Amino acid sequence: MKIEMLSLTEEAVEKRDYCNILVIKIDGKKEFSVYDGEPEDANLYRNFNDCWKITDLMKKAYQAGVNGEPFEVTDKLVDEI
Repeated sequence: MKIEMLSLTEEAVEKRDYCNILVIKIDGKKEFSVYDGEPEDANLYRNFNDCWKITDLMKKAYQAGVNGEPFEVTDKLVDEI
């Protein structure tokens, strides 16, 4: 299982009014995304709705370990996501 954790560079965050984003890709597929935004949207039903997927992602990682799959995690700072 190859996991990529993507977030914005300092320059990109500055350009976006100091709002960042976190995206997690598993084997190249976007599985999780949360981001800073307007205060009224900073809740589990809007900007953080993918938090509901956390236990499913944990189960996926656990199953990959049970199956003996390699587990690789990389962190990347990018200018755009």
